[in-house]
Amino acid sequence: MICCGTNNPMIQNDDSMAASANLELSLEHADLVYYSGDRIRGALVVHAHVPITITGVELRFRGAARARWREVGSEGSQKTEVEHEKEEIYFDDRFCLWGKVAEDGRWESSEVLNRGRHLFPFQYKLPEGIPCSFEGPEASVRYSVHGALARAVGQNLTIKKSVVVLRDLDSKRDSEKKSPTSRHVLEDHAERTFSTTCCRPSRVSCSLCVAKRSYVPGETLHANVQINNMTMRKSGPCRLQLKQLITYGDSHCRPVLLEEVEIQDKIRPGQRRQWKSISLLVPPTCPSRLSKCRVIDVRYCVALECQFSDSVLYAAVPITIVTVPERGILPIRWTYRECATDFYEDEIKHNSNSEIFRPKYKFYEELRDIRKEKYFVLKLRQSPGTKRRLLANEAAENRGESEGVNESKA
Repeated sequence: MICCGTNNPMIQNDDSMAASANLELSLEHADLVYYSGDRIRGALVVHAHVPITITGVELRFRGAARARWREVGSEGSQKTEVEHEKEEIYFDDRFCLWGKVAEDGRWESSEVLNRGRHLFPFQYKLPEGIPCSFEGPEASVRYSVHGALARAVGQNLTIKKSVVVLRDLDSKRDSEKKSPTSRHVLEDHAERTFSTTCCRPSRVSCSLCVAKRSYVPGETLHANVQINNMTMRKSGPCRLQLKQLITYGDSHCRPVLLEEVEIQDKIRPGQRRQWKSISLLVPPTCPSRLSKCRVIDVRYCVALECQFSDSVLYAAVPITIVTVPERGILPIRWTYRECATDFYEDEIKHNSNSEIFRPKYKFYEELRDIRKEKYFVLKLRQSPGTKRRLLANEAAENRGESEGVNESKA
């Protein structure tokens, strides 16, 4: 059954064509979410308000990654800004749903569509192993379906709809062999020395620790933080952050703030503070590492920032965002949710004509940790009543063994 997607299906070129016909692109999946290797099924629908003459109906499927960034270089005392732009095309396929195309690319066919609704069904298999959909500051991995109706008289009618392509990432199948296991405790330390008027150095230090490496969207991340301010300076706000690190090309990196919690508004001179199990909820976001993409790379980290008047004390721990919960955590309920980051608003402010597409990602609304349940069961087995029964059974067995030995000696 073909159902209409969430995007606006009607696109017209001018008022006269809107009065005669319009296009609708209906896709089988209403949420517009697919996985690499899936088939996109749907239909291009022509709504003819009056009889119109067409010469052909065309469909185009396209997937590509694009990134644009600026780097500042220096030659002596002069600084120059160089703009880079890269594009990588994964597929760009065109299909003729109806009509005949000549060798020079012109349509040779002609047909009159009567007033009413006309369907041109289609299906297309997405290639295996293509990267996950992604949107970032001046960087994207986008997949789209284009429909076109060629008219004998007047301009052609066109329509476009963007779809989301996902790819699962499992922490157990993580290809990075050098990285610690998912249950390995990760930590980072930072220290900074400030000079004082009495020429005695003073130091401020911090430490950040998380229990494991891999998380799924919807899971709560817990971190332990310690800050030791042995200076004569008062710090500014101290914040725990979840950051997305986007690498453009080979080396240019730009951080995007996903979640943030303020731990303390200030740390006084000589003060030492420690916090345990600070919580951050992992939002719907793209999995780590855009596999097969040579234009953009995506990583994540948990960061601790402690502001001072002239510097920032910074510690960071890398984590991995996956789509499959680790062993021992059972998914109870999940859905597809749009990613929401602040850079979308910045893009709209700087370029009102820019196309903004919010991809959807798998978000776990409820998770069940069966490891904690096993832990409590083991604790219950060590109750006083159980211990007394075990000791009584052991004593009875020992008495039976000693009586058997005495009988054998006799």
